[in-house]
Amino acid sequence: MSELIKVKTRDFDMIEIPENEILHFTQGIYAFDDYFRYVLLAPLGKNKFPMWLQCIDNENLCFIIFDPLECCTDYSVTLSDDEKEQLGVEKGCEDKVEFLVIAVVPDKYEDTTINLKSPIAVNTANNKAMQIIAPENYPIRFPLFKKGED
Repeated sequence: MSELIKVKTRDFDMIEIPENEILHFTQGIYAFDDYFRYVLLAPLGKNKFPMWLQCIDNENLCFIIFDPLECCTDYSVTLSDDEKEQLGVEKGCEDKVEFLVIAVVPDKYEDTTINLKSPIAVNTANNKAMQIIAPENYPIRFPLFKKGED
């Protein structure tokens, strides 16, 4: 059983999480290079999106994230050999890598976009993570909601 640690969050006050649920980024998220430890919070339930990617070392640093496959069913990203090495992906275990995308949620939530070009790759086998730039031709601002839908 993993030790519980207390984390002060931006949106959920103080919470306790198992230490083994911490995602360890090999390099910081773009523009937030000094922070490497995050936790996924699922207020809607396990594996339900959106989720919050909360920094453990800065309560104000938190991202709303989505599973890109929920919006783009053919979403597929190719990791470079260097990225696989940084994530500790063993040969034949590429299926252990999941991708998450960061949302930009403006005041008018219907205009929310997700960044398909710069996903977060998570090696679920060891909880190593990193944000990458996908070599595939994906947009930086993909509309989460289709216009005309409620």
